[in-house]
Amino acid sequence: MSRRIAYQGIPGAFSHIAATAYFGNNHQFTGLPAFFDIFTQVEKAQFDYGVIPIENNLAGSVVENYDLLFAHNVTVIGEYYQPVRHNLLVIKQPQNKPTIELKHLKKVCSHPKALEQCTQFFRKHPHITPVVFNDTAEAAYHVASEKKKDTAAIASKEAAEMYGLDILAHHIQDNPNNWTRFLIITSIHREQDILAHDTMYKSSIMFTLPHKPGSLHTIIGIFANAHLNLSKIESRPIHGTTFEYIFCIDIEFHSHDYALIRDLIQQCTEMTNDIKVLGYYRKAHIKK
Repeated sequence: MSRRIAYQGIPGAFSHIAATAYFGNNHQFTGLPAFFDIFTQVEKAQFDYGVIPIENNLAGSVVENYDLLFAHNVTVIGEYYQPVRHNLLVIKQPQNKPTIELKHLKKVCSHPKALEQCTQFFRKHPHITPVVFNDTAEAAYHVASEKKKDTAAIASKEAAEMYGLDILAHHIQDNPNNWTRFLIITSIHREQDILAHDTMYKSSIMFTLPHKPGSLHTIIGIFANAHLNLSKIESRPIHGTTFEYIFCIDIEFHSHDYALIRDLIQQCTEMTNDIKVLGYYRKAHIKK
C-alpha cells in the first residue's frame, strides 16, 4: 500500500534520502518547508508519516524537533541512521569547454550545518565565500538553475544526479564519521507488536519534574536499577518558566522486557509533573 510521507526540504535533501531508504521508493513523498509543517500535517493525518532529523553525531541535537515532539500529538514508530556525505557540486560544462576548477569558484551554497561541517575546506580555499541556504538540495537546485561556473553547492550525490550537476570534489566534510539520526512519526496511536520480534527496542519519553534536588536522579535510578541503558538524555527549557526543563530520554530494552519497561514508565508517571510516551520502536543500527 502506498503511503503519504512528509519530509523537510526538496528532493535530494538528506531527509528525503532517509525517507526513501526507510520506506522504499513505492510511496508518495512530499517535501515541506519547515519541521513545524510536518508535525501539524501529520497530526491532522494529512500525511501517514513524517521523517524528522533528531540528532547528528557532530552537530548535536535538533532542538526544535524535541520541542515539537512534546507539543504535538504524534507517535514515534521508528528510527533511521543516515550517513552524511558532503560533496562539492558544480554545473556541467559542454564538451568543448574546460572543466570547472576550484580556482574558478567564488561562492559555495548550502545549509548552515553543512557549511560548518566543511570548515577545513573553506580554510584551504579562502577565496570562496560560504552562502547560507535553507537546505542542501535547495542549494543544489539553485546552482543548477543559475548556471554560473563560479558558484557551487555542498550537497549529496543524489542531489547532483537529480539536478544534473557534476561532483567537483567528493566527501569534503571535516569528519568522515558523520551520521544523522531520523525519527519516523505518525498520528496513528497503536501498540507495536513487540513481543513477536526477538530484538532490541527503544522507548522515548518526555517529562517535566518537580523543581527540587534529586528528582532527575530518581527517574534515572529507576532504569539503572533495572540494568537498562539510557542511550540519550536531552533537556529543553519550558517556555514561560525560569530555568525549568523538559527532559527526554531514550531507553533501550529487549523485546522480552516490554512488560517491564511499561511498568517502569508507570513508576515514572507517579514521580513526574507531566509525562509523554513518544513511542516504542525497533532500535536501528548504523550500517558502515
